[in-house]
This record gives sequence, structure tokens and C-alpha cells, in this order.
Amino acid sequence: MFFSETGSAEIRHPQAGALEHPGSSDFSPEFKVGAEGEIMAPISPWFDVGLEFDFINHAGYTETAPLHNFFLSRYNPLPDSYPYPVEALIYRTKQYAFYGTTRLNMLPKSESFNVFLKAFGGVAFTGTDFTFKDPFYRVEYDVGVLYAKGTRNSEDRKDATFSGGTGLGFTYKIMDKVDLYIDGTAVFTNSDIVDGVPNFDYINTEGEESLELSNAWGSVAKISIGVVYSAIPDQRLHRSRYTKSRKTSKRTFWKRKRVNPFKRR
Repeated sequence: MFFSETGSAEIRHPQAGALEHPGSSDFSPEFKVGAEGEIMAPISPWFDVGLEFDFINHAGYTETAPLHNFFLSRYNPLPDSYPYPVEALIYRTKQYAFYGTTRLNMLPKSESFNVFLKAFGGVAFTGTDFTFKDPFYRVEYDVGVLYAKGTRNSEDRKDATFSGGTGLGFTYKIMDKVDLYIDGTAVFTNSDIVDGVPNFDYINTEGEESLELSNAWGSVAKISIGVVYSAIPDQRLHRSRYTKSRKTSKRTFWKRKRVNPFKRR
């Protein structure tokens, strides 16, 4: 779920406040379901590393949008006679992300319960559609979408930018090779279109006014619920770091080694 853009906000047009519609408010985020997969390898009882793939959905709506600089820019497809709509607007954003992941296990000696801290970083590919909530107005103003990037409504590619974050989670053993997995993470992506609306800074240089594209970090809260399957029997991380299979092999090896081949039977 999208929270906000972190860092410096776009430099607004000086008349934006006076021109805004009464009761305007920014987008309210909507809860959306995505998908996530991880491949992890233990390095020690306390530390795991791996790779993660995420498919993340973002969505939001506003009954009356504030006057974003986008509506004053040349990218606004609405007519000059009506550049700032009063109708409800929505955005739909999709992200595909590839991360390198680390987990610090805080309770790795427990037989069934493990708490961990998580950190990850990599690249995210972000595409968005920003348009009217009611399809009638898309036809009325003949715009389809107000802004699109990296979707079927646009010829532009998705934003490919750095993304990373941190979080806290736990696993709970429910079967010999299967754990329940839950975590909550904060994700930061270096793209201004996570909330659907591209950012523009108002620039005034010696009396010459312009709007220039700018960037921002989008912050997202994500909760993951799923299962972990381990190819290692009795996957819990014991103090000795041996699994049952390795312990069995070790005992068998030393038992065979102690046998005297020259001993008469």
C-alpha cells in the first residue's frame, strides 16, 4: 500500500493554492494483493542470504484532486479550457522488483519459532495509469488516460530504478519441512510515479517560468503471508548447525571408522 513520497516535495506553482478546488485532497491508498517469491540459503545460524522476486500492486483514488503541477504542464492531455478536472481520479500502478535479500535471525535456536530482521535492495520496474475514476469522462474528454507509462496505454517503458527496504518478520514451524511465514516491510523506490502522478518543479529564472520533471522516492508498506518449504529435513536451525540428516551421516561415518578390519570375528 502506497504511503507517501519521501524527501523534498515538488516545488509547487505559486498560484496553486489559490486555484485549487474547495475540498481537494490527495489520493487515499487502496489495499491490493500482489505476489512474492524467495530463494534463501543459510550462511550461519544467525544469517541467511538469497534472492527475492516481487509483483506489487498499488492503487489510489481522490474525489477531488489537488492542483498538481502536472495539470499545468505540457503533458496534460486535457484542453486548455479545462486543464484541471474536478471529477474523481484514480491511479493503478504495477511494480516488478528483483532484490538481493538478507535475514538476521534473532531466535534461530527455537525448535518451532524464529524472529528475523530483513533488509533488501535491487531494481524495480514501475508502470502506471492515472486517469478518471468514471470511464464516462475518459470518453467525454477523449483522453483514455491522463498519464501512462510502462502500460498498454503507453509506448514508454517502465521506470527501472533502485528499490530497497527493511522489515521484521517471523516463521513458525507447522510441518517437518514447512513453515508459516509472515513479515512486514517498508519499501522505498526511486520513482515519482508510484502514486501515478509525475512530479514537476516550478522554476522561475529571472522572470522566466517553467515546469521541469523532477523525481522523488515513493514509500510503500507491504505485508507478506505465505509458507516456506525447505529441502533440508528438520530445517530448524539448531545450535550445532547440523540437520538430522547430517548428524546421522556423521555418526555413521565415525562408527565405521572405529571398526578394526583386522579384528577376528
